[in-house]
Amino acid sequence: MDNIEKLISGIDPAERDNIGDPGPLQLQDPVPVFSQRPVQVKPGNSWGKWRILAAGTAIAAAAVGLVVWAPWQAPTGTGPASPTLPITGNPTTGPSPSSSADGSALPRIDYGLPNFLVPANQDVYFEDSPACNALDLRTLDLVDANGIRTKLPDNANAYPVIGCVDSLATILRSDLAEAGNPTGDGSGIWLARWQDGSWSIKADDDTGINGVGSMPFFTNPQLRSLDNPSDPILKPEQLRKLKVLDLDDTSLGRLLGPDVPSWMGANATEERHAFGNELLTVDHPAWEEREWKMDEIGNPIDDPMIGPNDVDRYDLLFYDLRGKKVFSLTSLRKGAVHEPTDCAEPGSTYTLDGESPSGVLTAAGPLKLALSTVTDAEGNRRSVIGLYPADLPSTGKTCDVHFGVDIGDRTLMLTQWNDPMGFKNQGEINAYLASVEYTQAKAVAKSLVIQDLG
Repeated sequence: MDNIEKLISGIDPAERDNIGDPGPLQLQDPVPVFSQRPVQVKPGNSWGKWRILAAGTAIAAAAVGLVVWAPWQAPTGTGPASPTLPITGNPTTGPSPSSSADGSALPRIDYGLPNFLVPANQDVYFEDSPACNALDLRTLDLVDANGIRTKLPDNANAYPVIGCVDSLATILRSDLAEAGNPTGDGSGIWLARWQDGSWSIKADDDTGINGVGSMPFFTNPQLRSLDNPSDPILKPEQLRKLKVLDLDDTSLGRLLGPDVPSWMGANATEERHAFGNELLTVDHPAWEEREWKMDEIGNPIDDPMIGPNDVDRYDLLFYDLRGKKVFSLTSLRKGAVHEPTDCAEPGSTYTLDGESPSGVLTAAGPLKLALSTVTDAEGNRRSVIGLYPADLPSTGKTCDVHFGVDIGDRTLMLTQWNDPMGFKNQGEINAYLASVEYTQAKAVAKSLVIQDLG
């Protein structure tokens, strides 16, 4: 087991002679698209003004476990893969996606894996064996500490497969999975075992089921986002858990997936879909949307006749075909937002990379999309995609950053589209900015129009 740490951390680009060399980013895309029903809404053209909120402030949702926080706020608490199975995609026919937590209305898509499994990354290692070929999320059991069995929601996009080998499989609890699970176990990896002719995920394997106070397995991208990628502190606990499983080094490399900042694809789709309501319009790839409307204390509002501008809180999120959150907007009624007067992290600084115009205007001027990397006083760095004032300097103190924008009687939070990513050096950042994932984000930002809220 001497090579376990090398397997889960990969070769650290920060330790190379050339600190600018990019990390081992895989930018290949196994995923085709499914169709989504467009919603056409006429754009508006009246704008509000920026509201200055102190950096480091978190606005926690009282429902569905959603949290919206500044990109510079640390989250509270992810070895190269082995030979891969070639993955292709052939969409099957079926209904358009719905926004239900259960994905049974989604069309099944064939990525080259059995039983319509969705690959978490291009480097999925999937053994050609009777056990792996029998892996099917629709029949897989979750067994809690009391032996009670339940089933996963029927949405393969929410639970992509990382790898399958030696009667073991790793399944990612994606952002989409957690969005549909308000009492969820947190993001991470589930370890599934093939025993007695069936697959199950058992709490005894300590993978997060009913494991209060216990850290689940994390992917390499998730570990990067939780720790300083070049000097992690959570990896020893991950190593301890892996050693208990008594897995050999090769199997661990195949089950954990590649050590990169983000698992993403490289083939963009020409297909675009329109989404719109009384608050905004936006064009996007074949992403799956989720909307939540809440009152002031977080109670959900399900009345379809009540619009996003009539509630105290409205959340709109989009997820890609692997269940990753790729867009996030929160709209709050003015007065429902606590506006602190002190900066929470006065020693933190930010850097903007990949700055690009957006379609959003305000009384104070237009907004721009950027990858914001915040470095705290201890040197920890985290990066997110978000919208910022177009005249915001490329570097500065996070306490000086505009965090929310006022439009009409609403405050919009637009600075964190995705969950934090951990880049080890500028080379990895540059590689990400050239990826399809960021290219798509720029296209979506340019299409985003906020309606006239009067």
